[in-house]
Amino acid sequence: MKVLHVSISDGGGGAALGAYRLHRGLRGSGVQSEMLVLRKVTEDPSVHRLSSRLKRWGRARRRLAEGRHQRRLGDNPRAPGSGHWSLNLFNYPIASAINSFGSDVVHLHWVGDNFAPIGQLEKIRAPIVWTLRDMWAFSGGCHYAGDCFNYQAACGNCPQLVNRAEDDLSAKTHAAKRRAWAKLPLTVAPISEWLAECARNSSVLGEKRIEVIGNPIDPTVFKPLNRRTARQAFNLPLGKQLILFGAIGGTSDRRKGFRYLAEALGKLNNADSVELVVFGSARKEALDVDRPAHQLGRLHDEVSLSMLYSACDVYVLPTTQEALGKTLMEALACGTPCVTFEGTGPKDLVAHQVDGYLARMKDSADLAAGIKWTLARGWSREELQRRIVQRYGVKQISERYIHLYKSLSEV
Repeated sequence: MKVLHVSISDGGGGAALGAYRLHRGLRGSGVQSEMLVLRKVTEDPSVHRLSSRLKRWGRARRRLAEGRHQRRLGDNPRAPGSGHWSLNLFNYPIASAINSFGSDVVHLHWVGDNFAPIGQLEKIRAPIVWTLRDMWAFSGGCHYAGDCFNYQAACGNCPQLVNRAEDDLSAKTHAAKRRAWAKLPLTVAPISEWLAECARNSSVLGEKRIEVIGNPIDPTVFKPLNRRTARQAFNLPLGKQLILFGAIGGTSDRRKGFRYLAEALGKLNNADSVELVVFGSARKEALDVDRPAHQLGRLHDEVSLSMLYSACDVYVLPTTQEALGKTLMEALACGTPCVTFEGTGPKDLVAHQVDGYLARMKDSADLAAGIKWTLARGWSREELQRRIVQRYGVKQISERYIHLYKSLSEV
C-alpha cells in the first residue's frame, strides 16, 4: 500500500509533528509511506519538498497565489483576540504534484495558509483521508470558531472580522468549500470526539464519513525521566512543587487560557512552596502572578520537552477550545498529571481524577481546586504513561489508520 501524507511541514509545530510521527509509524508497520511538504525540517529522504515536484511555472503560480492569499487577509482585518486564519482560495497546481506519486491513498493533514487550495482537492485521483486538527476544514476561514456556530449553516457576519457583513470573507470562503467538496468522496478523521461532533454538525462536512483517530505519541521519546536530574538540567529548584504551562506563543495566545491560570495561582495561598514554569514563547513575557516564575523560552527538540515535563509536578493547560491537546498528551506520557478545562478535545485525554483534573470551563476557582487536588495526590508516573500510550501510541494509531486505508479500497 502506498500512502502520501500532505502537510505544510514535517516539524516545528504540533500538527506537523503529529503528521510526521504517523508517517514514521506507518513505515515501521510496512506501509510504503511518503510525505509531501512545503517546508522540510528533517533530513528524512521519504519527505519531499513541494518545490521538487512542481515545474517552474507551477512554483511561480504558488508564489503568486501565496501573495494573493496574504493580501486578501490583510484587506480583511480581524478583531482583537482572533486566532489564525486561512482562506486557500487561490489556485496553483498542487494536485498534479500529489498525483505524480501514484499513491493508493492521499492523506491530508494541516494544509492551511493556501498550501492546498480548496478547488484542488477534487483533482486528486486517489481516495482522500483528512486528519482534522482544528476547525478550518468546515469554517469560513478561522481555525478555531470560539463561541460562533455559523459554520453549522452558512458563515457570514463573522465575529472575528472587523468589517463583518452577511457576504463577508467568511461567507465567501465557506461557500467555496461547500461548492467544491459537496460531492467529493472525502473521509475525515478528527483527532477528538469534540471535533468530530463539530464536523458532524457542519454544513461542509456533515454528510462525509467521519472516523475519530487521535494524534500518535512516541513512548520511546516521551517517557518518565528522573525528576531531580531533569530539574538540574533546567536549573529549577529541587525543593519546590512546580506547575508547568506551555504554548506556542507562550501566554499571549488567549485561547490557551493563561489568564485563568494566573487567577487560579492567586487562590492557592502557597507561594512559598509552589512555583510556576512557562515555556513556548521566544521572548520573556510580563507575567502577573504572585509567585516565582521560571521562563524557559521555546524548546526546539522533543528530548528537552520530555525532560521538562518530567521535571514538573503538574501540567496545567486551561485552554478554552482545543482539538485534542498535544502538550497534554506529551505530559501524560512523561508521567506528569494534567489539569485542564472540560468541554472540548482534552476530555478525551484526561479522565477526571484519574489522569488529573477536569475543571469547569473558564472557572479559575475550580481550576485552583484541581491544581490543589493534583499536587496533594500521589501519582504512579508509569501508570499515567501506560494509560495514554495504550490509547495513542504510534503503533496503535498506525494500525487504526491502516484499517481505515484498507476499508477505502473495499468500497
